[in-house]
Amino acid sequence: MWRSLCLLSLPFYSFTLLANCSDEFDLDRLAEKKPHISAIHFEQNNVFDLTEPGVFWLHRFANASHRISLEGTIRDDLLFNDHAPLNLADLAETERLLRSRRYIRDARVSVSRYCPSDNTVEVMVRTWDTWSLLPKIDFSSEGGETEYSLGIAEDNLLGYGNQIHLDYSKDSERSGYLVSFGSPNIFGTHWNTFLSYANNSDGENYRFNVQRPFYRLDSQWSLNFDLLKNKELVTDYQLDERVNEYNRTRQQFESAVGFKLVERGRSIQRFIVGMTLEDVAFNDTEGTVLTLPDERNLSAIWLEYQILEDDFYKLYNINQFNRVEDINAGWQLQLRLGYLQSWLGADNSGLQLTAHAEKAWQLQEHTWLFGQLNYRRLNWQDQTQQLLHFSWQLNHQLNEYNSVVASISAERGSNLFADERLYLGGDTGLRAFPLYYQSGDKRVIATAEYRRYTDWNLWRIFDVGFAAFTDIGRSWGDSEQFKDLMAQPDIDDKVLFGVGVGVRLLSSHSSRGTMVHLDLTRPFSDNPDINNWQWRATAKRRF
Repeated sequence: MWRSLCLLSLPFYSFTLLANCSDEFDLDRLAEKKPHISAIHFEQNNVFDLTEPGVFWLHRFANASHRISLEGTIRDDLLFNDHAPLNLADLAETERLLRSRRYIRDARVSVSRYCPSDNTVEVMVRTWDTWSLLPKIDFSSEGGETEYSLGIAEDNLLGYGNQIHLDYSKDSERSGYLVSFGSPNIFGTHWNTFLSYANNSDGENYRFNVQRPFYRLDSQWSLNFDLLKNKELVTDYQLDERVNEYNRTRQQFESAVGFKLVERGRSIQRFIVGMTLEDVAFNDTEGTVLTLPDERNLSAIWLEYQILEDDFYKLYNINQFNRVEDINAGWQLQLRLGYLQSWLGADNSGLQLTAHAEKAWQLQEHTWLFGQLNYRRLNWQDQTQQLLHFSWQLNHQLNEYNSVVASISAERGSNLFADERLYLGGDTGLRAFPLYYQSGDKRVIATAEYRRYTDWNLWRIFDVGFAAFTDIGRSWGDSEQFKDLMAQPDIDDKVLFGVGVGVRLLSSHSSRGTMVHLDLTRPFSDNPDINNWQWRATAKRRF
């Protein structure tokens, strides 16, 4: 009888425990109680919300033909597990890791329920997929030359997060096909791999990479293997005119192993040791009119030291718009020292030094300053090669829909390799001027831009924004060999200035996250060939 009463009381007891749980709690006070995670729930959302107004057949077709990311794929990226103590930092870092995946548009990882009777919590992981199957069709015809590219890319194959890319392209110099495969998290091991192979009319390109990165800030170790062969056409320009071209073939193998040294508060130190085998060769083409650059072998062993601070913020409208941007405002410092070794194949012994520093400051509630410094030095063959780069960017949000951005960047090089000149124009700065308009071993660019964000969208596929900008800059030095090839070598060899207005179309539901720039620009120049208003269209990942 007593046993029967006990059994009858079990459902009531379970109901009492469940009723004691609540989805309303103070998260900071909850963390102080150090509860354990009793359950993890998942909610995977398709590309489009079909309950929103404006939905039509395209959105329904996209959802029906899209394989939603599998729960196992999402679970593999979690930095916590069932029955583990609750750590809010792990939840936040898991959010950032999920948002970094191309197949995830947004992610929310939060405590959904607290049960004080046994001091446990339940965690909800919500994800929103991107449209990951993307066709590629590019075509252009200019000056009697036709270029085109046909292909398809899938960034979330069968919901497992794997990437596959097939492409065929043809231009005036070469034709060929490319196939590549990438897996960002192999069977939940935090190893990832990337393989690509291209068979072109002028040779083969390939890459094989497998690594276990520092996938989280406090990862204990990393390992990397990378094999690469890349053949490409290098073209020298002056004032947007081709003056020389040649082929460059780079063969490289790199292996490295890294360890976490110490963690102090929000600061982490790491040490990496590696080896790089790098051989760069050149051969002429029909367009080669100047002496080929010297071949070089820069094989070396190297040591790298890192200091990283954990100070992440969820920001909006910094480099993109209408989506979360995970930005680390803490110091990020890297210092690498390499020794060129003849027994590895290096042409000469020598010393390599690279340094990187990055930091962000919140000057006011809606004002951020971003700074970056890079330095590269090579002591080799009785000469010193250097390249110093720094940049500053100031973002001030006037209100929810308007902001102003000012930036300046500068590079100064000496004894740079002939195939690594600093170009200016188009995508390399000064948007009103053609690509590769100026070149040299020094470059300065300053930009002021007004940005307007909107709630508008086209077919719920493209979010719409607007921009008005002014660019000023110059690239100069170490380019005398090209002036003899120019009909008017002194045109636009000073500071350049241009203005423009444009539309920004963000493919917010696409796994590529690209932003189409449609700009109307006006260069101010003494070159009669470009001194007028012109349209330009480009695809970028930044505003």
